[in-house]
Amino acid sequence: MIYSRALSIVASGLVCIAGCATQKAPDVSSTPDSQPAGARAPLLDLTVVDLKDVTTSPSGHPWFDFRPNLKKLILSGAPETQHVALLWYTVTDGSVGLHLHSKTESVYVIDGTQTDAKGVYPTGTVYFNPPGSGHAITNSSGFFILAYASPPDFKGTDQIQGYTPLRIDTADPNFTSAHPFEQKQAGVRTFQAPLDAAGGMSAEFIELTAPGGAYEYRGNYLLVLQGSCSMAGASFGKDMLLVAKAVVPQPFQLTAATSCLAMGISF
Repeated sequence: MIYSRALSIVASGLVCIAGCATQKAPDVSSTPDSQPAGARAPLLDLTVVDLKDVTTSPSGHPWFDFRPNLKKLILSGAPETQHVALLWYTVTDGSVGLHLHSKTESVYVIDGTQTDAKGVYPTGTVYFNPPGSGHAITNSSGFFILAYASPPDFKGTDQIQGYTPLRIDTADPNFTSAHPFEQKQAGVRTFQAPLDAAGGMSAEFIELTAPGGAYEYRGNYLLVLQGSCSMAGASFGKDMLLVAKAVVPQPFQLTAATSCLAMGISF
């Protein structure tokens, strides 16, 4: 099931999920071949999700039953392929049986906690399970952004190997100093999460530190963690999720009026 509920749709293909209606409408005019290099490109074909609205009004969205007491909302891709989705545990002690991840899995905790044998992941945590990993989920609740490079395998659990998840606390007030951000250009720093290249997924954290800072990120989704990020004249604040409808990585042209910190995931 692909999430197609929209409150407003503009000519660029931007789908704005509930709570986005106040966003400034982007400039959606095409960029002609004769336009000078570096000119602003049109907005991508995106689904934009207000995560605060999802957590406060979940019943207003078309979830489907993924597992008992666990609902899923696919934003890009399909259930049997790599995809970007939201998860919602509808009970406070939700669980999922043991399963194998043949490629990298990414989970961002929007609101609540997720628990497995490796630990408890609270709100603001993103963790990555490498290829060959596997786990069972217990005592979990809340809402999550899920990205699979390959869907979970509930039958091949005998292939699970020992592993250590990569865990990053994006809510850490010292986040940008606690990780090795590199200066890319004036006003732009980035941090590449050290993921297994065989896992079919990469993750990048992007910090725009000065007005006018600009950066092109190629990926499948961007989540604004702090400040306000802009694309093609539209501004997106904290907890706004931008998902490319195409499953292949797309170019996100980011700018910032003041400052912006975002997380990008790419297949």
